[in-house]
Amino acid sequence: MAGVPNVAVIGYGFAGKCFHSYLVGLTPGLHLYGISSRNPETREKIVQERRCKAFSSLEEVLEDDQVDLVVLATPNQQHATYAIAALQAGKHVVTDKPMCINLSECEAVQEAARQSGKVFSVFQNRRWDGDFLTFQSLLAAGQLGDLRWLEMAWVNFGQPGGWRGENSPGGGRVYDLGAH
Repeated sequence: MAGVPNVAVIGYGFAGKCFHSYLVGLTPGLHLYGISSRNPETREKIVQERRCKAFSSLEEVLEDDQVDLVVLATPNQQHATYAIAALQAGKHVVTDKPMCINLSECEAVQEAARQSGKVFSVFQNRRWDGDFLTFQSLLAAGQLGDLRWLEMAWVNFGQPGGWRGENSPGGGRVYDLGAH
């Protein structure tokens, strides 16, 4: 990987659009090369909104020798399978959290990363949010006194109708939000 790494984001739903492709586009040292979506209308939006290549599938991304890093912004139950495929294709991988649904998937992803020699990481955006950083700073400075209880909340999480709100592998408060 010479120069600035070319990044391809898999998925252009809320996370792919509002977090991953947006943040890659803002990060010095990374180039938003492309975004994948199965939906033709979404691919048109990708080209208009992000001014990058629009891929139609994960397989198309993995076949492109110009892609150095794959960012997975897909439903949680796809993370392990897609990460393994990308690692085996010789790509570095960042996946949204959680990285997997069970221990065997975790071990398989770690083994694929080891065998490929590529970097694998999990995106943990909440650790860099302003409220969390402010809280850490105040706590470290002793400005909160003797803290005995902290409760944080995300309002409107798990709205009916979406996979994030389903109490199934990869969805719900424990698997999806609990990773924070």
